[in-house]
Amino acid sequence: MEALGLDRLDLSPQKCYTRRFRDLEAEARFDAEYFNPKYQRVIKKLRAGGRTLADVAPLAHRPFDPALRPKGSIFRYIEIGSLTGDGEAEAETLDVADAPSRAAWIVKPGDIITSTMRPIRRLSALVRDDQDGCVCSSGFACLTPKPGTDGIEPEVLLTYLRLPIICEILDLHCTASMYPAIPEDRLMHIPIILPDTKARKAVVTKVQEAMTARAEAARLLEQAKKTVEDLIAGR
Repeated sequence: MEALGLDRLDLSPQKCYTRRFRDLEAEARFDAEYFNPKYQRVIKKLRAGGRTLADVAPLAHRPFDPALRPKGSIFRYIEIGSLTGDGEAEAETLDVADAPSRAAWIVKPGDIITSTMRPIRRLSALVRDDQDGCVCSSGFACLTPKPGTDGIEPEVLLTYLRLPIICEILDLHCTASMYPAIPEDRLMHIPIILPDTKARKAVVTKVQEAMTARAEAARLLEQAKKTVEDLIAGR
């Protein structure tokens, strides 16, 4: 938040506020919540960057068609419920014959998958190297960060999409009531402002260290479970 300059914004709630009709026309929005001064300050700050998500991380459409897979084959599937609270996803192995109707997109390492359903839940994950070729649900938007100065590091995009205030902005663009979701075209037009190079490098390092630490913790947990099983079995 500090690196983006969002920590200096007044995000306090206001009970009453007014907007001119031409502002509503310009935004093509007529709901009071969208024009809450708190959100308008954030949106104005983000738009100052002059970029949108589409500019730095376009959608990756790699359709999954189970009919093209050999009979009896398996695939690894990432459902929305597979995402953990720390920005990672765990895939389950399924038979192609049992492929859910929502199995939609093939993902690649470095992709960022973010739930379009109720984005306020902060469900985004970075696809790891060992998840190459996994299939994710149609409830995700799959983004491929561009490399270089015109793009964004996957770890930075992951962190950005999981910031609570950004998730609130995404939630403002949801449609429907029972199953609110943000349409992909609206998601791609969400403005983004990038921190400086030093801050981006720091984010990348911290995210990578965290993922490495979680992997090591999982390995040690499996080792401990095996040790206990061996002791119980008297081996």
